[in-house]
Amino acid sequence: MDGTAPGVSGDEPTATNPPALPSPGRLAVLALLVIGLLVGGCLVITGGDSRDPGPSTTAPRPTSTLPLGDLSLVGVEQLSGIDVPDGAADFLSARLDGDRQLDVTFTIPPADLGRLVSASGLPPVTEGNRVILHSSPLWKLNPGTPLSGVADVREDVNRALEVTPEGDRLRVRLTLQAA
Repeated sequence: MDGTAPGVSGDEPTATNPPALPSPGRLAVLALLVIGLLVGGCLVITGGDSRDPGPSTTAPRPTSTLPLGDLSLVGVEQLSGIDVPDGAADFLSARLDGDRQLDVTFTIPPADLGRLVSASGLPPVTEGNRVILHSSPLWKLNPGTPLSGVADVREDVNRALEVTPEGDRLRVRLTLQAA
């Protein structure tokens, strides 16, 4: 027995045997790692980019609005130039996007569709033509029934009209947007 505790070797540091130092290569790698972490942390804190971002490539949001003082059927007809037939029912309207858009819906007898389109100065509706590509609080985006649609611009108002069957009537969906 050599007199040392179990698991302890005789290579303990002494005044004549100092601990081994890492090689200069390992010290350089450790120093670079620390510097990289410090620089990365500073970039995260300060935003990381001092370059001028340049001009924006995002199109500006339109600022014109619709004159939405009268949301009755007569007011909507005057605003849009849409001539709603006398047989219309279930009229609803909803303001959207800071008065830049008005969504309108109503039902008509199928026989009134031709008069609605021609009296409103719209081109003929095209079967399968989806012209309203968003969901409104007034209707379902995908009604599950065939639809026909047409869109145009009249006096700085973008008009999009879709028609879909609903029972024995047609559901008219109209979106008016400030041009």
